[in-house]
Amino acid sequence: GGERTMDISTDLVELSRTPVVVVSAGVKSILDIRKTLEVLETYAVPTGVWRSNEFPAFFSPQSGVRSPARFDCADEVASSYLKGLDLGLQSGTLVAVPNDDPAGQSVEDSIQEALKEADERGIVGNDITPFILKTVADMTRGDSLRSNMSLVKSNAVVGADIASAISKQMNSQCCGFSSSPERPKVVCVGGAVMDIVATSSKDQGMIAGTSNPGQIRTSDGGVARNIAEVLGRLGSRPTFYTAVGHDHDGLISRLNHCGVITENSVFRSSKYSTARYAALLDHRGDLVAAVSDMDCLQCIPVPPSAEDLVGVEYLVLDANAPADSLVRAAKNGVEAGAKVCFDPTSVPKASLLTKSSDFLSCLSYMFPNTDELYAMARALDDWVEPCGSETSLVEYASSCLLGNMREKACLVITRGHRGLLLATKSDDIISYHDLQAEKIDAITSSNGAGDTLCGSFIHAKLEGASDTQAAEFGQSTAKSSLLYSEGAISPDLDNLKYEKMR
Repeated sequence: GGERTMDISTDLVELSRTPVVVVSAGVKSILDIRKTLEVLETYAVPTGVWRSNEFPAFFSPQSGVRSPARFDCADEVASSYLKGLDLGLQSGTLVAVPNDDPAGQSVEDSIQEALKEADERGIVGNDITPFILKTVADMTRGDSLRSNMSLVKSNAVVGADIASAISKQMNSQCCGFSSSPERPKVVCVGGAVMDIVATSSKDQGMIAGTSNPGQIRTSDGGVARNIAEVLGRLGSRPTFYTAVGHDHDGLISRLNHCGVITENSVFRSSKYSTARYAALLDHRGDLVAAVSDMDCLQCIPVPPSAEDLVGVEYLVLDANAPADSLVRAAKNGVEAGAKVCFDPTSVPKASLLTKSSDFLSCLSYMFPNTDELYAMARALDDWVEPCGSETSLVEYASSCLLGNMREKACLVITRGHRGLLLATKSDDIISYHDLQAEKIDAITSSNGAGDTLCGSFIHAKLEGASDTQAAEFGQSTAKSSLLYSEGAISPDLDNLKYEKMR
């Protein structure tokens, strides 16, 4: 037996680490069915029988072994499989389809006779399988081959139904809000990314061109994902639209635990892997360089129509989705009466989207840093490079962008250790308000501070804050990310609410 020889098929091992659905006719009776099921259970492989409670024995629908589970339709298999992906499970799912071919039982009887004969003749090891196959074919006069062909066709039909059900359920997950009566007040659209962050040692600092001692950690990231997490932790219950691959390793379910709604708004790509971002930080926690693998983000869905955004007060977009999708989402937001907020994400993406006047004219809020601000302003057709101080350049770039935004609009510009500049337009009058940054001596990482600011700002606005009050609250919460070393967003936000800060 397998418990003595440890002769366990590598197929079972592979099934435990590959997230696929396998459709088979069960376990051949030449093998030990009970022990095979025990191994599958040990390897955490969900296993069930198609419309039966008895586990099939390949050629025969009967084995005398009760099935661990039962699937009565393709939708049940698809739902189980996709839920496993949501939880970050890496194992596959085994669906055993009983063979209903009339010759099946006679073939099974022949196998048992052949096994007995092999035992009597002392045939073991690698010689046993070819002996069984030849003996059974002779005894059944070809019925074993015909039965085998029948079960292959049956498996193909069931497999096709399951594949279709998986596809339909995946597509339905990006076709609007949940059927729940709760309607979100804020919707975030954009990237969900696995972050890999390497920080050099404080003893040595960063030395270019060689290996540096330090620490490497992985965490959940992506601008819109981070903003959604902030809003969720603060209690604003946002809905999040994004795209991931089948290798997202629980990225979505962890968001759900933070109070973010993802039902019917996440597209799961079978073509691309989940987006990844690798950042290199110096010993002070400042970004030195980064590499991104973001192909999956081209699949990010957006709310299909303005009707899907009715009741939404704030629509938050990062620059990771395709440009045409962002323009469509922004227009839908304006039509639905939502205030559209935009985080430029990076300098190249920021300047690309600025070239669309249709997009800019939908925006009520933007959250750029100074580099992104300059890149967006310089991409405007009417930009003229000014002369003067840095302050005059920031104000000129702000006025150029605000002139292309909604009638009432606001830029929340982050300036590192210098704090924030709030540039606000109302009735064609632009005003500027400086908010100085609190000095923090023990900054761990600046990664996520801007996203925390943005999410906290919108949370405060939902609670009735003015733009200045919201910016002040955003600054106070951003401090938590600057002091948090385990990820972009600090879990300490769970204990903060705007109403407690007033």
